Amino acid sequence: MLDEAGLCSALNLYVEGFTKRSGIDTSIDVQPSNFPRLTPDLETTIFRIVQEALTNVFRHSGAHKASISLLAVNGEISLKVLDDGKGMADYSMKAPAGTIGVGLGGMSQRAKEFGGELRLRAGNPGTLLEVIIPADSAEL
Repeated sequence: MLDEAGLCSALNLYVEGFTKRSGIDTSIDVQPSNFPRLTPDLETTIFRIVQEALTNVFRHSGAHKASISLLAVNGEISLKVLDDGKGMADYSMKAPAGTIGVGLGGMSQRAKEFGGELRLRAGNPGTLLEVIIPADSAEL
């Protein structure tokens, strides 16, 4: 699905299935509406980061709602996953990648492979995971 229909279609389908399987009301907002195709490797990376982020929401957050925002703006790809769960301890959000769990370390490593960065912040309530990929890696 990802290779043929592209990232946006694959994410929409995945989010729909995740909502049904998990019971967590999950929405997705993609901007611009004609979101560009990215390199196949980058599309796979973004898809895998969303999968892992939502898996973490399901396993650890106790959330009832989650939202995903994917933006291509100013030559940059911005991915945000926000949940309304219990949040993470401050020390966990500030810990170096790879020291607090395989999932977060893997997401961070995937972002770094494209010159990107993974950030975690309190969502008040919940947790906000943000990934920024620079324009030269995104090939917009």
